[in-house]
Amino acid sequence: MSTVNVYCQNQSVNIKQTRIKRDWMEETAEKHAYKCFPISLANTIGYELSLPIDVTFVWDGISDSSPEHIKILSGEEFIQNSRANATVSFKTGIVIKSDSNISFLHMPVPNMFNDSYQTFTSLISTSFFDQEFPSAIKILKPDKAITIKANEPFATLVPISLTSMSDIELNLNDFDMDEKWYKDNEERGKVAYELNKKGEWTNWYRNATDHNDVQIGEHEVKSLKLIINDNRRNSG
Repeated sequence: MSTVNVYCQNQSVNIKQTRIKRDWMEETAEKHAYKCFPISLANTIGYELSLPIDVTFVWDGISDSSPEHIKILSGEEFIQNSRANATVSFKTGIVIKSDSNISFLHMPVPNMFNDSYQTFTSLISTSFFDQEFPSAIKILKPDKAITIKANEPFATLVPISLTSMSDIELNLNDFDMDEKWYKDNEERGKVAYELNKKGEWTNWYRNATDHNDVQIGEHEVKSLKLIINDNRRNSG
C-alpha cells in the first residue's frame, strides 16, 4: 500500500474520491447507464478537485500571450494572475508528496462532459516537485460567462506508476480466431438480444462470466476505495 501526503494551505481546492454520479447518466431511462460497469468503475477513478466557491470568467475570443483577454467576474482568489492563450490556471493551494514510484495524472473528470472548457491533461512527478500542484483549463467558448460552481468537479487526480506502465509490452497480432470463437460470439449475441428484449441486463462482464454464466476470469478490482485521512487541525 502506497501513502501519499497532500499539504493543504488554508485556502485550497476540495479533494474527494471522484463520484460515480453523472447528470447525463441520471437522465437515462431508469438510470440504466449505471449498468455499464466499465463506465461506472471509471467514474470513480482518482480524486476529484473542486473549488469551495463559484468561479466565473469570460474570454473575449483572442488567443495570444496577453492576459488581458480573460476577465474574472468572481472567485479571483482562486485564479492565477498570468492568464493567456485562452487558459485559466487555478490556485490549488496543495502540495503533493509521493514515493518515487508514484506520479500524478491530472486529467478531465471521467465521463463528465463539458462544452465550455476542457481540463488539461498533465503528469507531475510528485516525489520531488514541491511547488503548488498546477491545474488549468482551456476555454472553448468566447464571449460567454462560464461558471464553475462551488463543489463542482473540474479535474481529476489519478496516482499512477509510470515505471509499471513502461514495462508493458503490446503485441499486435493477426486476427486468427477458430470456429468456436465465432460460434460462441454468435450465440452470445442471441442470448443478449433475448435478455434485452425482456428489459434485463446481462451483467456478464461485471461478473466475469460467459453467456452460460460460467466464470471465465476475474476483475483486478470491482470497486475503487480510495482512503482520505484528513489530519488538518482546522478540518472540523
